[in-house]
Amino acid sequence: MKSNYELCLSGHRCILVPYRPEHLPNYHEWMQDPHLLEATASEPLSMEEEIEMQKEWMEDERKCTFIILARDLILIVTEQNDAKDPIQIDGKKENAEGGEGNRALDIEDIPPPPHLIDENGDTGIIAGTKKSYPNLTEMTTHAMIGDINLFLSEEESEYDSDGALQQHHQIHHNFHNSHPGDRNRNLLRICDDFNNSSDGNSKATSKPKLTQAELDIMIAKPSHRHKNLGTELCLQIMHYGASNLHIRRYFVKIHESNTSSLKLFRDKLGFV
Repeated sequence: MKSNYELCLSGHRCILVPYRPEHLPNYHEWMQDPHLLEATASEPLSMEEEIEMQKEWMEDERKCTFIILARDLILIVTEQNDAKDPIQIDGKKENAEGGEGNRALDIEDIPPPPHLIDENGDTGIIAGTKKSYPNLTEMTTHAMIGDINLFLSEEESEYDSDGALQQHHQIHHNFHNSHPGDRNRNLLRICDDFNNSSDGNSKATSKPKLTQAELDIMIAKPSHRHKNLGTELCLQIMHYGASNLHIRRYFVKIHESNTSSLKLFRDKLGFV
């Protein structure tokens, strides 16, 4: 969708960036993998078809999609290091020329993680908040590890027309400030705040129609699976959806054989 095409979401271990043409080669390569095709219930597409789909998704206000960047794969240059001797933002020191496709960025080019941003928007890394990151997309394609999506729709029953398994969550999560035990209370508070923000006007016409979303996540790189990234990423996009897209209800479609996804959404995120 256009509303998130100039937006990145900064998390502790990952950064979400809008799906752009620069991401197509890696994305197309991922979607030739039979395991990923089966896990995502997808069909292989040609590069031409992928290009058209990326354009369509950018225009479609019902589709909110982000590419996942892993912070431990983003090479940055600090004041103590020149361009030939960068460090990883959350990892050990590496040589910039050691890996094919690596790119080194100045630290100001990377959105800081949430714990380095204070209540006034200032960070512990740079003076003030840098709102624009023009080099982020083209210089971080090597840090792509997957994608995460919201498919918006009008609220409906918890089962679709063909009886496919859906897990849903009708409340939302304050991603940055809550502990797991406070999750439900915080999510309900966000919904209440939104419902009470229309100056007492309770007419149905004043509420957005697209108030539910199917949540879809794929960790394409095996090196970054089973690292509890899914929990952080889902809470991150659910908070964005609740706060910015007015989403009240989330659901997922999971095949019964996909035990890792069932564990993520049932056990860790509390979907029922």
